[in-house]
Amino acid sequence: MVEKNVDSDSTHVEFTASKSSDSAGSGLESTAPAEEFPSIVVNKNSTNGTDVTTRITTKEEEDIHSSGSVKLSNSAATDGSSKPLKKAPPEATQEVSVKAKTKQQKKDLHLCLNIAPLNTPLQNRLETFAVMWHCVSIPSFIILFLILLWLGWVVWLGVIIPYYIWWYGFDLHTPTNGKVVYRTRDWMRNLIIWKWFIDYFPIRVMKTVDLEPTFSNVLVQDDDLPDDEEDLVSEFLTTIIDRLFMKLGLHKRLNLLDRRRSSVSLSSSSNKIYKRVTTGPRYIFCYHPHGVISMGVMGMFATNAVRNEPFQPPARFLKPLFHDPSKYKRLFPGIGQVFPLTLTTQFTLPFYRDYLLSLGLTSASANNIKSLINNGDNSVCLVVGGAKESLLNNMVAPKYRIGKGYKGGIDSSTESKDNKKKSEIKLVLQKRKGFVKLAIELGNVALVPVFAFGEADIYKLNTPKPGSFGYWLQQWIKDKFLFTIPFFSARGVFIYDFGLLPYRNPINVVMGRPIYVPEGILSDYKRNHPEFFKEDVVTTLGNNKTELSGFTRKSSFSNLLSRATSSIQKSDSTGSSKSALKGNETPTTTYSRGNKNLKTKIPIELVDHYHHLYVEELKRVYEENKFKYGYGDVELNIID
Repeated sequence: MVEKNVDSDSTHVEFTASKSSDSAGSGLESTAPAEEFPSIVVNKNSTNGTDVTTRITTKEEEDIHSSGSVKLSNSAATDGSSKPLKKAPPEATQEVSVKAKTKQQKKDLHLCLNIAPLNTPLQNRLETFAVMWHCVSIPSFIILFLILLWLGWVVWLGVIIPYYIWWYGFDLHTPTNGKVVYRTRDWMRNLIIWKWFIDYFPIRVMKTVDLEPTFSNVLVQDDDLPDDEEDLVSEFLTTIIDRLFMKLGLHKRLNLLDRRRSSVSLSSSSNKIYKRVTTGPRYIFCYHPHGVISMGVMGMFATNAVRNEPFQPPARFLKPLFHDPSKYKRLFPGIGQVFPLTLTTQFTLPFYRDYLLSLGLTSASANNIKSLINNGDNSVCLVVGGAKESLLNNMVAPKYRIGKGYKGGIDSSTESKDNKKKSEIKLVLQKRKGFVKLAIELGNVALVPVFAFGEADIYKLNTPKPGSFGYWLQQWIKDKFLFTIPFFSARGVFIYDFGLLPYRNPINVVMGRPIYVPEGILSDYKRNHPEFFKEDVVTTLGNNKTELSGFTRKSSFSNLLSRATSSIQKSDSTGSSKSALKGNETPTTTYSRGNKNLKTKIPIELVDHYHHLYVEELKRVYEENKFKYGYGDVELNIID
């Protein structure tokens, strides 16, 4: 028997249960054995003296047992009195508790696997697809290459062999010699999939100051003015072949990278030609923290979905396939192409290397950075922490978002403050000074600290213990291949509990004030401190040969011939001829060829000075914005 106390004012029903079938004086009647509780009938006097009967189904009864209360419907009387109810025996209460506990266990079992809802909007599905493509791009290109190998000799003759001839014969050093500027494709960087990519998290950028433009467009030819130079060939003259090359993207053959045409003019019928003139510094954007995959770098600099540089689709009917930057404000007006830097090993995978080059990714080597910045108004983005930093930070923010529609699980914000350790974000920066040396050597370069709040919160890391096989494997890969494999997990495409897709945690990128390194600062220091460079003017080599320090030339074909000739002469010469030559030999000055150990000597005082300025600006950016982006309880820790 189920007994209830009815409060007419609040229409609240309290209940107890027993196995007794006697309902006399209880106000409740049972139509089935008490052990099954198929239904409960509640009788209550209404204001007009008639009985009001409310039938509660089996499901509702189980909800009552689990919650301890039930709301009466509006059809029940709102006033009146109820008779006192008998208390149920302890064994009946225990049975109901077991039923309620069993139901709760079934409910918990159902919630242990969180599946994406079926009514997820199409836009969310497209955003998930974009991020999924980025995460599986490497294995996808590997599978594509293996499929081409499997197809047989026709594909080998038509695709594989010509591709390798072109790769190793003409394009091998493109990722490392600054020639990526000719391989970048604007249509690739403006695909609509990249707009979905940044909206997945989303990725948002905040500038604390506006950056000085690197270049300005200066009017160099006006059609309204009379042409008085017909005796000279115009540098802007193009033929049908030139226009065909432009369609194919072969700007390298035309040297048109510095030319900019503008259809906006004083008169609608004229076409003014503008030329890019350098007026400001180039930039080295230094991104922190590394995270697992550095999603923020990919969204900011490898695509145009955040920068919103002007772009026109190849054809009007293809416009839906591309991001429309005209709807948004340009992020860096007057700043040229920004090339994200990555490991050279990524360019050893066939077809994938071309995919990276089309997005503007290139090698993080020093020579490549110098070539990019010296040859044009180009800037670069460097993730300073590298592989070491990718293993350090694991969900440092107190709160994070799994995905839209996620309703299960417990995030870190629900932990007790007493048991919760102080969170910190670790940056490997104390001994990372190579980017500062490059800026001093190049001159007219500004270092921009960039901190991404949320980059370390899109994946969960499983850090192996020191001495374990997993720890040894990570360190071995990092030492041998200069990258590592973090053991990470997050969510899946349709399941929220596990997978390799990142969480939908916002990535808020904050850019600090640039640290400007003026041009000629190294020569000024050398002039004021000549004793520092006195030993580096010349280095005496064997056989009276000297080598200018800081100057290197790579091996060439003519150098190989000269070396071969000298070795033949050396083998044919006799001891007497050697002594005669030694007596008549005059000292000569030569340059080392291919000696990669020679570098421009940078005073440590200058390096430490600008490195200190950079670190202080990075700390300021973090401290002033951490409360705004949910890092109020997270401490910044800069380590070696």
